[in-house]
Amino acid sequence: MRKSILLAIIAFFIVCAPAAGHAIQFETEKHPPVVRVKSFFSPTSPVADANVTIYAPGENDPHQSGYTDKEGFFAFTPDRSGEWRFEIDDGMGHADRITVKVSSNFFDSEQESPGEIDKEEEAEAAERSSSECVFTEGIPVIYRVIFGLALILGVTGIIYGVKAKQAAKNNSTKN
Repeated sequence: MRKSILLAIIAFFIVCAPAAGHAIQFETEKHPPVVRVKSFFSPTSPVADANVTIYAPGENDPHQSGYTDKEGFFAFTPDRSGEWRFEIDDGMGHADRITVKVSSNFFDSEQESPGEIDKEEEAEAAERSSSECVFTEGIPVIYRVIFGLALILGVTGIIYGVKAKQAAKNNSTKN
């Protein structure tokens, strides 16, 4: 009985592991005036031809919508600073969303003269043109760890409960 329960637990984790591998991940690149978002399952598996909807900060109506290209890219031009919602759905059960923060520095591209760039301006330029990788796998890692531990402890409790019941039954039949 112990072996069959152990095999069932191992089979459960083997079967469920590939499902977590197909979570959508995002990489954003900000190059004024465009924000480009790459969506992918893994570095070699882009989310191609997926439906994309962009929502402006504080808006419930879509600002822009369309589809990712065959490489999983979608670009949009923000018209204000704030947190832009990016929602993607591949139509096959994989859907996710992220927020892309666009600061007011993103829209500033003024320079006094080409030779007079100080450290502060370099930092602002780096913020305007940046790249960010966001891994969203639906459930945060800490919750998955807690769930895994709870599952292991729960199964262990059930096993020991069944054993205690069997031991009590064996003791009562001997007396």
